[in-house]
Amino acid sequence: MEPSLLMWRFFVFIVVPGCVTEACHDDPPSLRNAMFKVFRYEVGTMINCDCKTGFRRVSAVMRCVGDSSHSAWENRCFCNSTSPAKNQVKQVTPAPEEHREKKHTDAQNQTQPPEEADLPGHCEEPPPWEHEREPLKRVYHFTLGQTVHYQCAQGFRALQTSPAESTCMMINGELRWTRPRLKCIREGEHGQASDDAEPQESTEAPPGSGTFLPTRMAGTTNFQKPTDEIATLDTFIFTTEYQIAVAGCTLLLASILLLSCLTWQRKWKKNRRTI
Repeated sequence: MEPSLLMWRFFVFIVVPGCVTEACHDDPPSLRNAMFKVFRYEVGTMINCDCKTGFRRVSAVMRCVGDSSHSAWENRCFCNSTSPAKNQVKQVTPAPEEHREKKHTDAQNQTQPPEEADLPGHCEEPPPWEHEREPLKRVYHFTLGQTVHYQCAQGFRALQTSPAESTCMMINGELRWTRPRLKCIREGEHGQASDDAEPQESTEAPPGSGTFLPTRMAGTTNFQKPTDEIATLDTFIFTTEYQIAVAGCTLLLASILLLSCLTWQRKWKKNRRTI
């Protein structure tokens, strides 16, 4: 085998798998009169670092990284002002003591390690960052193995007593969310629980219902009210950087295949001439 072809095959083996991410491209299933929460985020989960108007983000996303023994949020989100005048005012006004205190605080922020999780292999909900656009409307990018927990919205109760969950799994070669078994009826109504009851997809959004994201709850499975630190899930939108990365990986793979074909064709012609 020619050295060039061997090099390209080695390059494909090393580089291309790194471009493939096990991301759940769809949102968790939406159920009528129900919502979901996330207690722990799988390693690989990303959160968009969105900032208020007048501020720009330093990092595009914050990612949960680690392994079975240690996990934490990497690339904490920071928002810098887009107005030089505001930055100058902040630098000129502090008194000497305030300046020393601010410098000490900034140094702590820079050296402080990412938020660590209590459960290895998972990350908890990160606290809001300064100048975050809307803490209750964060955009999450879930990964393989992520589980979300469902509950009925305020004013509704579940017919089933068993927990309702949905997990992102590899099904028939595709990443899909499993269907949660949950049916919610209005409080005061009488209904018969059935193990075969199928979840109803949301066609309308009654008051108090919707798709919700997690409350920070360590070591407990008791649901709080939907208004307590719950975030709504925006439509899953890939960041521009992620789209560029995917396009680059696709172009890289196509280039490698093309070069492999050209190398094989040249080798075939060379062998034919020898014969």
